[in-house]
Amino acid sequence: MSDAREHSKFAAIFAAGTLFSRILGLLRDLVWVALIPAASLDAFLVAFRFPNMLREIFGEGASNAAFVPTFTEALTHESKEEFRELVSAVMSAMLLILGAMTALGILLLPTIVDSLTFLDRFVEKGPVSPDKIALITQLSLWTFPYLFMICMAIFCMAPLYTLKHYVTPSWTPALLNVAIIFSCLAFRHSFDEPAYALVLGVWLGGMAQMVIQYLALAKYAGVWVPNFKLGHPGIRSILWLLLPVLLGQAAGEVNRAIDILFAAAIPEEGTVRSLFLANRLVQLPLSVFAVATSVAILPSLSRSGALGRNDEIRATLMQGLRQSFFLVFPATLGLIILGRPIISLLFQHGEFGVADVNRTATALSIYAAGLLAFAWVKVSVSGFYAVKNTRTPVIIASGCMVFNIILNFVLVGPLGYQGLALSTTLSFSLNCLFLYAFLSLQFGSLWDAAYLTGLGRMTIASILMAVVALGAYRIVLGFFSDDGTVARLVVVVVPLLLAAGSYAMFSRSLDIPEYENFRSLIRRNKTT
Repeated sequence: MSDAREHSKFAAIFAAGTLFSRILGLLRDLVWVALIPAASLDAFLVAFRFPNMLREIFGEGASNAAFVPTFTEALTHESKEEFRELVSAVMSAMLLILGAMTALGILLLPTIVDSLTFLDRFVEKGPVSPDKIALITQLSLWTFPYLFMICMAIFCMAPLYTLKHYVTPSWTPALLNVAIIFSCLAFRHSFDEPAYALVLGVWLGGMAQMVIQYLALAKYAGVWVPNFKLGHPGIRSILWLLLPVLLGQAAGEVNRAIDILFAAAIPEEGTVRSLFLANRLVQLPLSVFAVATSVAILPSLSRSGALGRNDEIRATLMQGLRQSFFLVFPATLGLIILGRPIISLLFQHGEFGVADVNRTATALSIYAAGLLAFAWVKVSVSGFYAVKNTRTPVIIASGCMVFNIILNFVLVGPLGYQGLALSTTLSFSLNCLFLYAFLSLQFGSLWDAAYLTGLGRMTIASILMAVVALGAYRIVLGFFSDDGTVARLVVVVVPLLLAAGSYAMFSRSLDIPEYENFRSLIRRNKTT
């Protein structure tokens, strides 16, 4: 199988599982938005941001940059027994490190949440309620142990990726969503504060993910228990790679944490919820397409890096950038054009009103403008990780983190929540530009005639698709003046279907290779 088809196959497997998880995540959002009061959900989302922040750092930072290249090198150049010994030794270190991090986090969380009293002065809309701070603090203490469970599950994914077993890692994240949905429906009336039903779901989902990933690790890698060989040279190699990566990943996650703290400092109830939902809708195409692409190309990049084949790295990176552009850019235009009707269809029920729809749609448009930058950052960092160059992404991400924080302080006063969304989009766009430039310096220009022609054709197809979607939306909207569920469904589904069909037609007419690869992959999956 050629590298291009191999990447597409692995990306499709990961994307299918991720899409399933994201759909369940969307269903989870529908449930808790409709059933949990805005103030309670805002507090929970702030609290859950802290373990999720570290989950993101370890998930896409440690796994991609440190674990996968090191495990791949061991599997390529050493015996399977030595590979299993390395995995077991790293498991031992992870148990100790994550246990210490969890305990330390619980000690520091009350102080971190108290920072809201400092941030509210920049919002200029009144002080934060002490009751709000107290609720966020208690929820934070209860949700933070999820860090240990999910990071151990993520550790188990790295050997599975190395062994090209993508199925289990792709679908197990859905378990968290299933658990939260169940707890929200079954136990929200069992607590005086309904947010604690969501906490229960976090615990159930976290434990389920950890157990299943562990069993998959045991089955496919043959590693059952830690050996506590903490002096193993592989651990030192991973830590050497990991420390700068954690700093780099922390830059982006600190941005998100500061964003959500700023949002929590805005007195208007539902602000955190609106920003969260807008970001969730942006994350759907980002996670399904961009993350799947970056995960799929990393093993090949790592092998090429180990053999010193920079031309192969360059070709694989351009392939990954084109592949993500093919699906992410039309998704960007679609979210901007159809964002408001999509939000109205999904969330305008129960506790979520028209004002919430308008606020969320505005934030979504701003986030969507940076979607391609978000996607290309995911793909671009894989090029550095493949050759164990973790310092360059760290320096770039750290600089962009400072830029984002400055923008937050400057823009939140005059623009409110819109300023927070704009800060994120601008900082990620700058991050993308610097990563692309430095990759070109290291591996050669990440463009050629075929690459630029391909992007141009995809851009034309996407713009034509957007014209079709906008025209269909306006026409359908004219026939449905009421605001019922059926009308909302038709106003969203008809333009989306026409947009998807027209994009396929335009892509085929313009001879876009990514379209043919995508169609061939779907055809093969139907016959297997």
